[in-house]
Amino acid sequence: MTENVQLQIKLPELKVSRCLQPSLKLWGEEEIDGAVFTVYLKKVRYHHTNIESSEQVSHLEWETIRVKMIKAGTLEKLVESLATDTGELDSTYMNIFLSTYRSFASPNQVLSILLNRFEQMHNETLQISSETKDQHKRTLEKVLLVWLDMYPEDFYEPPQYLGLLKVKDIAAKYIPGGALELRAKHRLLKYKRGECGGVSCGQSVDFIGEIKLKSLSLNYFSILDIHDKEFALQLTYTDNELFKKLIPYQCLGAFWSRRDKVSGWNVSPSSVTATINQFNAVSLRVISTILSDPLLKPTVRARVVTKWINIAQELRLLKNFSSLKAITAALQSNSIHRLSKVWLSVPREKIEIFSELAKIFSEENNQTNCRELLIKEGSAKFVNAVWLNGKQFLKNSEKMASDHACTMQGTIPYLGTFLTDLTMIDAAIPDYLPNGLINFDKKRKEFEILAQIKLLQSAANSYDIQINEEFQFWFNSIPILEEKESYELSCSIEPQDTMFHSKKHVFDNVKNSVFKWSHQKSDSTPSTSSNGFLCDKNSNEINVAAIVKENGIKMSKSCSSLSIPHHNSKICNGTNGPLQDFYIIKVSLEQKSCDIGGVNMYKSIMLNNSDRTRTVITNAMLKHGVEGDPEEYMLVQLVPGGEIIFPDSANVYYAVNRNHELKFVLRTRYKNDGRGKKRTPS
Repeated sequence: MTENVQLQIKLPELKVSRCLQPSLKLWGEEEIDGAVFTVYLKKVRYHHTNIESSEQVSHLEWETIRVKMIKAGTLEKLVESLATDTGELDSTYMNIFLSTYRSFASPNQVLSILLNRFEQMHNETLQISSETKDQHKRTLEKVLLVWLDMYPEDFYEPPQYLGLLKVKDIAAKYIPGGALELRAKHRLLKYKRGECGGVSCGQSVDFIGEIKLKSLSLNYFSILDIHDKEFALQLTYTDNELFKKLIPYQCLGAFWSRRDKVSGWNVSPSSVTATINQFNAVSLRVISTILSDPLLKPTVRARVVTKWINIAQELRLLKNFSSLKAITAALQSNSIHRLSKVWLSVPREKIEIFSELAKIFSEENNQTNCRELLIKEGSAKFVNAVWLNGKQFLKNSEKMASDHACTMQGTIPYLGTFLTDLTMIDAAIPDYLPNGLINFDKKRKEFEILAQIKLLQSAANSYDIQINEEFQFWFNSIPILEEKESYELSCSIEPQDTMFHSKKHVFDNVKNSVFKWSHQKSDSTPSTSSNGFLCDKNSNEINVAAIVKENGIKMSKSCSSLSIPHHNSKICNGTNGPLQDFYIIKVSLEQKSCDIGGVNMYKSIMLNNSDRTRTVITNAMLKHGVEGDPEEYMLVQLVPGGEIIFPDSANVYYAVNRNHELKFVLRTRYKNDGRGKKRTPS
């Protein structure tokens, strides 16, 4: 939305064209009838385009316009904002809305408001000019067409398909024979014929189940029988098929991490589940192939480990970061990591290659390495256009890279990186403003992540890999070991007292983070098994708190100059990376009622660089539903072997000890000391 504010220079009788300058200056906010707009000022430059004279005469005309972007609003206002007075789609706003609206409304709610608005534009009594009505009708029709094309699963409601019928009937009434009526009829016909299967109709993804594997004569008896490149190609084929079928909006934190149901519309993130299941399938089979035969000699078992390192190296060249992460995570698990005799038999250069591959997914500075690689390689179509670390491939790396150099391919990301970002946004930013309006600024931030996923999905079409059904059947036939079973096997292969201890062990500083499902709520502290797996195998929700803890809270800046009362703990030493815009901390109440089954109930709080102790205490009290005076509480950070108590005037953002988990408690202050003052611990 734009409106003129000031015209500085006017040159009449000249045909001009506008060049919008990219810079915007924040003006402020406006609240108008159920919506809040952020207002920016933008300079518009006019330049002369009809020069009759041979001389170049420059005519400039400047004005400042107001650009309004909706920040928050009621559902009705957000839907109404899809239409414009010019009849042209605001494609950015429309894409953000259609990608994220399911976190605050159901498809039927949005469709009902949209169709009602469409009918209102045909109402003669509506106090809007006929020209404006026509423009709004045109825009609303375009929105419905785009919605039908981009998100057909929203209209899959067997057996009656009431939403599609409404669209068809209204289109037939007001614009008979138009594109909207024909599109709705076509989609309805396809659904009734049963021609829409897979994720586009909201069904679960079962890629492996689609393969006909009844009468195959298997030539594979061992992982060592399969060529490294073929193995990597087949893993990439499966990952790519699942990634292309991924529905980006199902990655939103509101779908797979939210404690409550979204507007009564229960959506199962089936495409996300399928990707996670495949990730776990690869990791678990890595462990199984190494441990399943307890009679193997360490040298033979080392050959299997080396095989997986070679496959991981091929996956790196294929830009398949999903299976690459799955393999490195499995090789870092306790069951495999502890096999010192096996690792001593793995060639040194393979250890170095594996160490370099594992660094890609290092948790340092919020997975900086992985994120940088996605930026550099995400849109590259050929391997010779990607960034390769000279240390990473060592011997034979040039030959391996040349084998892939002319192969056009996409990039398959490690989905956990995006899920982490979306989880942090969901936990840190409220869905609604204090006045009850839907916080659409949050949707803009979420859409930035979804847009990255969509971009990589488009690039994934560049892969040209043929399925090897024999391999797929063999791979899925590999038995999977339970976590406890694999660890017991590992201990039987190498008893505890024979373990090799070395401070310079190649994996000592590498953490494992394999996807697992958990019943834990996002405001609870997760249980983590000894090898880093996020566990409860009987659950159907991702453990959000654990993912945020493992991936999202990485920050630091030297604060040794701050003077903070503390017990047996050190102030941050300035050895970590640069400060981030905000952090998610977890705060519990120090009282028995908060301890349920040995688990402290924590609430996630966003910590900004201006938040002092009293502000954090107040926010934590609101999150826990505690009434009273913030002066009655003090803020304490829990650190190994001690705790930090923050003075009332401390800036918590800079004062926290960031070398440890950002876990806090609200503690009741001691009673008055008889002199009218409250005592606090030293």
